[in-house]
Amino acid sequence: MPENKSKKDIDILFIINPISGDKDKSDLKNEINEYLKEKDISTEFYFTTGENDAKQITQILKGRKFGKIVVAGGDGTCNLVGRLVLNRETAMGIIPAGSANGLATELDLPIGLQDSLDCIVKGKSKKVDALRINNEHICLHLSDIGFNARVIDRFEKGELRGMAGYANSFIGELVETQPSSFQLKFEEETKEKSAFMIVLANATKFGTGAVINPKGKLDDGMFEVVVMNPNKVIHFLEMIVPFYTQKIHTLDFVHTYSCRKIVIENPRHQNVQIDGEFIGKPETISVEILPQALEIIVP
Repeated sequence: MPENKSKKDIDILFIINPISGDKDKSDLKNEINEYLKEKDISTEFYFTTGENDAKQITQILKGRKFGKIVVAGGDGTCNLVGRLVLNRETAMGIIPAGSANGLATELDLPIGLQDSLDCIVKGKSKKVDALRINNEHICLHLSDIGFNARVIDRFEKGELRGMAGYANSFIGELVETQPSSFQLKFEEETKEKSAFMIVLANATKFGTGAVINPKGKLDDGMFEVVVMNPNKVIHFLEMIVPFYTQKIHTLDFVHTYSCRKIVIENPRHQNVQIDGEFIGKPETISVEILPQALEIIVP
């Protein structure tokens, strides 16, 4: 719960997810206050609980002005806060503290706490696009349908956290997931595709550094739909080097389309994840770009 504070303007609101990733955050508030103690910066803290966090944060924001809102957590926490501050004049800062930290990796944000706070205090702001999915979800980084979403669902249900947990879930799904049929309805044409995974890419790379969308930009008013169908064992091996040399789009079984809107029919109800959070198995996934909808603090 948030601290008791008078209803006044605050320089920085810190929103901390105490259980994201595998990092101990028990002393994070004290470390932040120690860093800021001589900087004449007023602060307020909210620790997420997983229950009614959006409602609680909305109440904190209601009728008040914060100079900056800083997230200490992973992509899911960034998404939670990001959708609440869309199209506001308040910039969002990030202290990477999740399992993969995809959005922070995309923005080349510093990892250590001291460097992160330096960036938040001294950095500049950058406006980035967001994706609206099925009129109720927001994607800031990467979403997908199929294999990776199944990995995330398995990861969330498992006991292992961090990259070890993700790797364990990845291997488990690798031997089980099969390609599925999809219908991609672009603004000007419709395509029938078989795919192992379809990525909705506002960004270029996963938190691991693997580049899925080399030509993507967070602020170009477009997003990419990456259709992947590695239906042979050799195809999975062929992807390893291109993922880390920005050449994944050159493979014969990977197809990339740039667009502003798309509707994807998912008749076999493949899993869908948004910014690292499993959201279900919707039969229809509608996506549209929200240009420069969020302001983020960068170095």
